[in-house]
Amino acid sequence: MNKKKNGSDQIVLAAIETIEEVDFLLMTELTAWFVLSGYLEIMRNGSDILIRTGDIFVFNKGDIVRVIGSEENATLSVKFLTNEYQEEFPAFKLNIPLSMVYKKDGYELVKNCMAYLYVERIYPGAGSDYIIEGYSKRLIGLLYRYLGPEDEKKQVHTASDKVKEIVSYINVNYADKLSLDEIAEKSYSSKYYLAHSFKNQLGISIGNYIKEVRLFHSLRMLENTNEKIVTIALANGFPNVRSFNEAFKIRYELSPAEFREQRQIRAVQNRVDAELSQDVLALLSPYVPLGELPAGPSIAPNRIEVQLDLHKTIGQYSKVNHVLKIKGKLMDSRLLEVRQRLGVKWVAVNRIFKKVDIRLSEGKLVCSFSELDRILQQIVSVGMIPYLQFQSIDLDDWEKRGFHNNEWFQTVMTELNLHLQQNYMTSQDWMYEFRCFYEMKNSRQLRLSLVNAISIFKNYMNVVIHFPIPPEDAVLLDIICHNAVYCIDDWTRMRKIPLETALNYLFDEDYIRVIGENTNIQDQNRILDRMLIYDQDDYLHAYSDLAQANASIWQYINLMNQNEIAGHYFPPLSLDSAKLFEYFPDELASKLSLLTPDGRYKDNWYATEFVSRLFDEIVFKNNSCIVTKQQDNYRILTVYPEEEQHLFINENKEKLELAWHKAKSPYVFVKMELTNLEGTYRLIKQRLTTEQIDQRLDLADLRKCKKLSFEDIAYWNAINRPSRSVEQLKIKGNHTLEFEVPIFGIFMIDLEKTND
Repeated sequence: MNKKKNGSDQIVLAAIETIEEVDFLLMTELTAWFVLSGYLEIMRNGSDILIRTGDIFVFNKGDIVRVIGSEENATLSVKFLTNEYQEEFPAFKLNIPLSMVYKKDGYELVKNCMAYLYVERIYPGAGSDYIIEGYSKRLIGLLYRYLGPEDEKKQVHTASDKVKEIVSYINVNYADKLSLDEIAEKSYSSKYYLAHSFKNQLGISIGNYIKEVRLFHSLRMLENTNEKIVTIALANGFPNVRSFNEAFKIRYELSPAEFREQRQIRAVQNRVDAELSQDVLALLSPYVPLGELPAGPSIAPNRIEVQLDLHKTIGQYSKVNHVLKIKGKLMDSRLLEVRQRLGVKWVAVNRIFKKVDIRLSEGKLVCSFSELDRILQQIVSVGMIPYLQFQSIDLDDWEKRGFHNNEWFQTVMTELNLHLQQNYMTSQDWMYEFRCFYEMKNSRQLRLSLVNAISIFKNYMNVVIHFPIPPEDAVLLDIICHNAVYCIDDWTRMRKIPLETALNYLFDEDYIRVIGENTNIQDQNRILDRMLIYDQDDYLHAYSDLAQANASIWQYINLMNQNEIAGHYFPPLSLDSAKLFEYFPDELASKLSLLTPDGRYKDNWYATEFVSRLFDEIVFKNNSCIVTKQQDNYRILTVYPEEEQHLFINENKEKLELAWHKAKSPYVFVKMELTNLEGTYRLIKQRLTTEQIDQRLDLADLRKCKKLSFEDIAYWNAINRPSRSVEQLKIKGNHTLEFEVPIFGIFMIDLEKTND
C-alpha cells in the first residue's frame, strides 16, 4: 500500500533550480546544494566559499548566506523539513565543498543519494513515499558519517554572543509585533548601539532582518499549504495584507497570489511529465549512473577539442627571466642543476653589507670583499649571472654595525664599484637593482643613501630601480630610450626609463603613499591565506603543493593570453624557502619554494621545469593549454584551469571579487587532432595529479620526519615525481591525442621524432 502524504507531511523537498543573486538568505532548514552546471559564490556566516560545477555544499539551519550565481546555473537543492515533534538535525561540519577531490568517498555516495531522491521526489511512482523516506534517512546518515556534527564550541560565527541572542529571539518571535525598543530592552542594550552592532556584524539592519525572516516563513506557507493569503500575512507578523503584498513583491517580483499561481502551474506540469525530461537527464548523467531511467545524451566535462596543423605557428614563446633566491649555502651541483633543468641564469645576491668586512682603521674605512667574492665567483664559474640587490635592509645592517655616517656608506659603495670593475670582466653584464623604499610594514620612508648610490653605478648596462607601480614615462624594453635604466614594479615587470626621470619619480609622494599602504604585503598575505585553506584541512593539505604548482603555470599562460612578453618579467624563484622579497612572510616563502631545505623536490620544481622546456614556436594556446614546436618535435603543456587560484596570484584587481568567467567541471577532457605528421615518434607523457599523491602511501612516514638521511631524500625524490610513460608511434598524416586532466592536474606531453 502506498499512502500519499499531503503537503504538511513532507519530510524533504527536492528541486533543480537556478539560484539567483541574493543579498540575504536565511536557511530555515538543513539544506544541501549540488551544482550541476555553472557555479555559486556564497558568503556563509562571513566566510567566502565557491561551489563549482559538480560540487556539493551543506547548509545548516540558521546559516545566513549571501549568494552570487553564474547565469543559468542549475542546482539540485535538497531541503530537510522538521516539525515541532522532531528532534533538530545537528550542525554538520563542512567549510569546503564536497567534490571529486575533497572527501571523494563520501562525495560519491552523497551525490548519488541526492540524485535518486530528486528523481523519486519529482517523478513519483508506486512506493515513492517509502523510497523517498529511505533516501532522506540515508542522506542524513551519510552526512553524519563523512562530515560529522560540528562541535558547538568550535562553530565559527562572525556575530557576537549578543547579536546571536537577538537573531535567535527574532527567529522564534518573528510572528509577534517586534520593535527595536522592545528588542533592546530584552537584551539590556542601548537601541542605537544594538542597531549599529547588528548591521555591522551581519550586514543587514534589524528591521530588514525581521522582514526577511517573515518573508521566508510566508514563502514556505505559500509553497506547502492552502491557507488564505490574509491568514499567511497575519500568521507571520505582517500587520495587514497590503504590507505583506508590498514586501513580497519587492523581494520576489511577484505578488503572493501570482507566486502561488505559478507554483501550481509548475506542479501540474511536473505531474503531466511522467518521464524524466532529457534536460534533467543531461544535467545528472555526467555525475550519476541513472540505472534503468530513460537514456539521454552523454554530457562530457569541460572539453578542449581542437584540430591542429602542426606545420603552422601562431607566435613565439619567450621565457621569463627567473632570479634564483637561495637561503642556505650555495652548492655548485645545485646551481648547475637549476641552470640546466630550469633554464635559470640569474642568481640574486642580497644582504650585501653582511658579506663585506668593514673596519675603521686610523679614522678610515677599510673594506674586504673576500666573502662576497667567494659567492660571485661561484655563480660565474657555473655559467650563471649575479643579480645584486641593494635594499633598505642593507642600510639597517650598516647601522647595526655602528656606522651612521652616510658619506661613509657612499664610500663603501664606491669601493665596491671599483672592486667589481677591476676584478670581473663580466660585471658590466650583471644586474644592479636598487630598492630604495623601506618596504616593511607601517613605513613610508625613502632611503636617500640608496638613492645617492645609484649614480655610482650609472655607467653599468643593467641598473634597475624598483617602483611599486611603473612610472608613467616607463616604456617597453624593445622601445628605444636614451640614457635609460630599467625600472621594475611589484609584479616584476621590467621597463625602461631615462635615469634622471627615474630619480625624480623616486621623490613622488604617490609612490611613497603606495609603499606606506602596504599593498604588496597585503597581497602576499591574501595569497598565504588562500594556501592555508588547504593546509588547515585534514584532506586537502596533501594537495597544497600541487595546487600551487598548477597556479604557477597559470601565471605563464596568463602572460601570453594578455599578449605580455614573458621575457620582460624578472620574477624571483625561491630554491629552499628563501624569501622572494624581504617583506614576504616566512610561511609563504616556504610554500612557494622549489625544494625543501633538506633537498626534496616539490611539485613547483616540476612545474617550473615543464614551463622552461617548452619550445620557442607556438602552435596553439588557450587559457589552460599550450602546444609548441621545434622542427618536427612538439611539446604540449596542459593544466586544469584552476582560475580561482590564478586570480589570487596575478595582478588583476578582480581577484578580490573572485570574478569567475566560467565554472569548471572536476575534469577537463582534451582531444587534439594533430595533422601533417609523418614518421616514427616517441610519445612521452608526464603527469602530476591528485591520484598520484593518493598513491604515495610509502611517503607517509617520511613526511612526519623532521630530518632525513641522504638515502631517504633520494628515495623521496625517486617516488615523489611526475609519472612517466613512453610509447612508440608510427604516424602517417594524422594522430589523435585524448586525455583527461583532473582538478589541480598538470600534464606534459612530448612528441619526439626519431630517426627510425
